[in-house]
Amino acid sequence: MRAEPFAYPVLVADIGGTNSRLSLVQHAGARPEPLARIQTGSYPTPDAALASVLASLDPRPRSAVLAVAGPLDGRTAQLTNANWHFNGPGMAAELGLVQGLLVNDFEALAASLAVLKPQDMVTLVPGQPEAEGVRLVLGPGTGFGAAALVSRNGRGALIPTEAGHIGVGPEDQAEEKIWPALAAGLPRVTVEALLSGDGLVRLHRAIASETGMEEARVSAADVTTLALDGNPAALMAVIRFWRLLARVAGDLALIFKATGGVYIAGGIVPRLLPLAGNAALHAMFNGKPPMEELAARFALHVITASDAAEQGLAAIAESPVRFGLDDKARLWFP
Repeated sequence: MRAEPFAYPVLVADIGGTNSRLSLVQHAGARPEPLARIQTGSYPTPDAALASVLASLDPRPRSAVLAVAGPLDGRTAQLTNANWHFNGPGMAAELGLVQGLLVNDFEALAASLAVLKPQDMVTLVPGQPEAEGVRLVLGPGTGFGAAALVSRNGRGALIPTEAGHIGVGPEDQAEEKIWPALAAGLPRVTVEALLSGDGLVRLHRAIASETGMEEARVSAADVTTLALDGNPAALMAVIRFWRLLARVAGDLALIFKATGGVYIAGGIVPRLLPLAGNAALHAMFNGKPPMEELAARFALHVITASDAAEQGLAAIAESPVRFGLDDKARLWFP
């Protein structure tokens, strides 16, 4: 049976480990209207956080599609990097919703690939994309996420992953020199340990220590600002961050055979675009012997639209079946 669109207005929310952005979609095809940005964990439960925002709305949303930065278990989810737990049916009852859906945050970003416009992104490697090829979205933030969009004849499927937790090792002498410092205190070095906000800080600390440019402890935002200002240790950290990101993106592209393109999302990377160094990125992204011929077909883009996840959620709300989300076991009701 064909799944019906969600009842409007629809609350859409991108709930990350650090911040949560809430928007309202008034009707099918409408652009999400920002409602609030709140700090994740500033309320004891996500139900309380959403209730605080919805209290003053008139009319109130009738349904919700929420993207959460963590793995799903049917109608429930747990944030990976925060202590919020989601129970869909309980949330529907608490907030007076007639229906809802939980998706992984990168499922929402993967869905956005079906509706984003060329002006919503910057192309780093043009490649030779195929119209119905698998599209892969990935990116660093509080953690590291990845998901794919598979489309065939107007229907698609979203494939979430836990790619941030796969292991990664050094590939050149420069990485080998700093790897002991990067691995210090970690049970294993994962993609997320290096390609995230904390990972950028870890890279900066390791490079500063290795090169004798010891500096005060700084945040990821500080490293970005320092790098853009030409600070040597921060600039080296950002360059190494870009090289690792391009290498991992190319490896994941091989895993998914992402001939539809690879898209980097999240709040960190757009700020680092001036330091991308496209020639080096091209070599790291496509340099995959013995699969250079296939890897040369992969395109690499950076999503610059700040509301990409919300656009993806709005597209899901309008047509769940378009993304293979018409499974009644995932939809929730009060």
